[in-house]
Formats: sequence, C-alpha cells, structure tokens
Amino acid sequence: MGLFEEKVKQFPQVIEWVNSLDASLVSRLFFESGLPKFLMGSGGSYSAAAYGEMLSVDRGFMARAMTPYFFINSGYSLIASDVVLVSASGNNNDIIRAYEAACKLPGNHVHTLALHLNGRLQEIISQNDPKGERGYLSAFALPTGREGFLSTTTVVAFYLLLYRGFGYELPVNFKVEPTDEELAVLDQFVDSIKRVSLGQATSEEAHLHKMEGIDSFYILYSPSTYPVALDIESKFSEGALGHTQIEDYRNFFHGRLNWFAQRKGQTALVALITPQDKPMADDILSRVPDNVPILRLSTPYNAPLAAIDLLIKEHYLCSSLARRWNLDLSRPYVPDYGKQLHKL
Repeated sequence: MGLFEEKVKQFPQVIEWVNSLDASLVSRLFFESGLPKFLMGSGGSYSAAAYGEMLSVDRGFMARAMTPYFFINSGYSLIASDVVLVSASGNNNDIIRAYEAACKLPGNHVHTLALHLNGRLQEIISQNDPKGERGYLSAFALPTGREGFLSTTTVVAFYLLLYRGFGYELPVNFKVEPTDEELAVLDQFVDSIKRVSLGQATSEEAHLHKMEGIDSFYILYSPSTYPVALDIESKFSEGALGHTQIEDYRNFFHGRLNWFAQRKGQTALVALITPQDKPMADDILSRVPDNVPILRLSTPYNAPLAAIDLLIKEHYLCSSLARRWNLDLSRPYVPDYGKQLHKL
C-alpha cells in the first residue's frame, strides 16, 4: 500500500475532524455580502473551488471558479467581488499572485480558505490585514499530516468544509468506503481496458486502431458532478493514469460521438451518475457501441452530497488504475523541467 492509499484510509478521520469545526468560519466567506463570488485554486484546490461555485449558485449567488492565472489576466480581476482563495498550504506562487491582484481593487473582499495555519499566503495576510478588515482568513490545521504528490485528504476536507459552510450536515449513515461490490466493478472496468476482445475486432483492426489497451477516457458529468470531473482530470493527468476529456451529458451529443466512430476502441467512458442523472445516462450509455468500455460511477445521493460521495469513490478508481500501471501516485517521477515550471 502506497501513501496515496494510506491517505484514502484517513477519509473517516477527515470527516470526523470537519464535523468538529465551527462551520461559521466558512459561512462568513460567502454570506456577508451580496457581491459575486470568485473562487480560485490550482490542482485539487481548483476542483474544490468549482464545488464552492456550485454551492454558491444553488444559493442564488453569481459565482465563478477559475485558476489564479485566469483571474489575474482577465476582466474578472476588475469586477468588485468576494474573492475566495482556496489553497491547502498557501505556499504556491499562483495563489499569492491572485491575492495581490485581488487586493488592487478597492471594492473586493479577499478571503482565504486554507488547511494549514502557517504558509506564505497566511503570513502575508497577517501582515497586510491583521484585523481582517479586507477579508477573512479561515485557516485550519488538518490533522492527517502531509500528502504525497496528489491531493487526497485536502480535497476531501475542502469539499466537506464547503458543504458544512453552506449549512449542510452529513447523514448519519453516510458510507465513506465503497462496498466490495463497488470495488469489484472498478477492478472489472480497469481489467476491461487492458485489452479489446478479438470478437469485437480482428487483430489487424486492433493494431490499426491501437486497441491493445486503453489509456484515454471521456468523463461525462452533469452540473452537480462537474467538480468531480475536474478532479478526475487533475488526478489522471498529474498521476499519469490516462488522458481525459470531460463533457456534460448533452454537449456530448454535439459531435463528440464521432471520436468513438473514427478512433474505434481507443477511449473508455466514465459516467458520473446521480439519481437525477440516471435516466439520461442510461439512455446515452445504452446506445454506445459494445467496444467502448464503460464505467458507471454512481451515487445514491443528489446534489450537493453527490459530489462528496463521488469524489471519495473516484480515489478508489485512481488506486485501481495505478495498480494497472504499477504507479505510486504519491511519489511519481517529476522531471526537473516540471519542478522548474512549477516554481515560476
């Protein structure tokens, strides 16, 4: 078991910890003004920002999640807003630049949601705005220790903090670990993408269309599962688990199916399904050719709890794929140029 899997086993501890916190420390980032909400983060934090956007819109706020780079270099930085910076450590250069850009507009409230008490961003805020006159610093000390390369406990903690901050509480019977049957479905899906049956194609066709194995994935989502689709894309790319394209159920109809016809056998489908999505998902997936491996990643919950449940299940999918490629998701090989670019 690698560090990634060890962190996944800590999800119950994360839930217990979040439930012990004062949710008003998160609520105040969103409910004290009627300004538009701009949430930003990078990597797993961007997924959490998108979840915050979804919760905000559901409560009637204009909201937009974006990366720090997008905010700084677009007209959004010129609109008076509640800026919410989502950062696990507060140490990456992009989130600090976003804070500096947001502070340039006098009408902005600039808030921060972090999972460490001490970081460069937290220090800058403490120096520049010690009384919290410009915005709130909601920094928590996540007790589960440092993660590896991919976000695990931090992204789950962010989703849970936002969920509670918007006034929701987890049901008592909420399951953190998938059932044996659900885990078997994940493993069966991963096994199915290792090869394509010659009953579906000749050996020449398999070679021509690169059907010997699949590492390309189309992720289908609805508005309530979009944040999870973003997190899957992030983990699949950063963890070298596979190439992903993400699309909502209806826009998938607008020409995307031609990919599966012209690039036969190269791509699998992962459908994020809530009870509300199920009729459309079943109709779509029943029409997909048999040579397309399909994973129905389902939840019994609707929004906003659905995203938390699917986020947790997504981590088990990542573990199964990592075993396929013999990858350690927490300690990947990172080339020197990647480290240099990250520090720019």
